Amino acid sequence: MRVTHGMLVDTLLKNLSGNLARMERVYQQITSARRISRPSDDPVGTATVLRLGSAAQEIEQYLANVEQARTWLDLTDQALTTIGQSLQRARELVVQAANDTLSADDRQAIWQELTALQEQIATTGNYAHAGRYLFAGSLTQTEPFDLSTDPPTYRGNSDQLQRLIDRGVTIDINVTGDTAIVPVLTAIKQARDAVAANDPVVIRSQLAAIDAAHTQLLAAQASVGARVNRLEAQRDRLLDAHTSTLRLASEAGDTDMAEAITRFSKEELTYRAALQAGARAIQPTLLDYLR
Repeated sequence: MRVTHGMLVDTLLKNLSGNLARMERVYQQITSARRISRPSDDPVGTATVLRLGSAAQEIEQYLANVEQARTWLDLTDQALTTIGQSLQRARELVVQAANDTLSADDRQAIWQELTALQEQIATTGNYAHAGRYLFAGSLTQTEPFDLSTDPPTYRGNSDQLQRLIDRGVTIDINVTGDTAIVPVLTAIKQARDAVAANDPVVIRSQLAAIDAAHTQLLAAQASVGARVNRLEAQRDRLLDAHTSTLRLASEAGDTDMAEAITRFSKEELTYRAALQAGARAIQPTLLDYLR
């Protein structure tokens, strides 16, 4: 086959165009820091990047759920601590009221303080976070304790609120008022009635109920603490998984700068060599001299 001058020029231009295209792709990878800018660059790598990106988003949602659960439990623990302090004060008042030397007027003053403590505990039981009541069970839009009754009536339920903290893993985040707070209110109501009766023997008999309510309250707090510890461990595990997932996604989709710069230098050298070779191969023709 006879090779013409035009065929030589066409071949040179085709090869130069291909070389420039390869340089452009490497240049884009360097400037964007992304090895894959479109699926056709690496279909398998693209699938890997998408899968890892989806996994990272899933982990981020679990982390958000963990933080929400932790906030709810922290607020619950603070409320239970406040109620425990009020109950401790109520016990001190009951012990004081059981003293045989106190007068009826003295016990009346204690009764009034116990009444205030009862209302304070019920008010604490009505704590809300982001418009949702902590101790109402699943009825989070319903104020759990009705302060118009004596003792305050519980209007929530015993349902548990849950958060998904990993694939297929949930955790209960609430303490219901009927298990932790109602026994406290009942014990204080009975103590108030005993103080109102002005009978030291009956008053002393109420200490057992107060202690039992306090034990139940502490059990609820211990449960909250155990769940907080579990959430902290889960958060650490999710953070490690998130870091590993992002690293793998970076390895799959980001540019290896050292390798890309080496390839760019190689393509640039090839391009310059092709230009030099073309300049030598395509010498002036007779027609160029006759112009």
